[in-house]
Amino acid sequence: MRTIRITLAVPALVLAVAALTGMSPPERAVSEDRAMGHGRFTTGGSAVTRFVFNVRVKSGGTVDGRARFRDNGLDLDIAVDCMTFVNSTTVIIGGTDVDNPSTSYAFRAIDNGSSGSPADQITLPQNGQTCATFNTLGNWSVIGSGDDIEVRDV
Repeated sequence: MRTIRITLAVPALVLAVAALTGMSPPERAVSEDRAMGHGRFTTGGSAVTRFVFNVRVKSGGTVDGRARFRDNGLDLDIAVDCMTFVNSTTVIIGGTDVDNPSTSYAFRAIDNGSSGSPADQITLPQNGQTCATFNTLGNWSVIGSGDDIEVRDV
């Protein structure tokens, strides 16, 4: 079940004045769902893949963000347009290749907390996949501090 946090956007005095004058009070701001991460991982060979992503769900439900994956033979820049929460710590993120907008990619990111055990995990972007069709066989542990991926489902 999804919980939405509400934060007060204006001081109580402004709300009191609005009530006394018959004006409608300003709308409250809703916190955004987001996922972000950076780090590196290896799929078992000598190549180390570096990644960075920052994605948010804006107030109208639209998804906005970017993801980048780089290694010796890969330089992939993804304009993110979808994010699906599998649970409160796991997201599927997808979008199109900035250099080839007819090609879609999706990947999974797992936030295992800040303890570093187990490590956060990520998959390689899967060519031709979207958030709705994503399917992969493996996760790769992020090499680093253990707090490289943050998933916030508010």
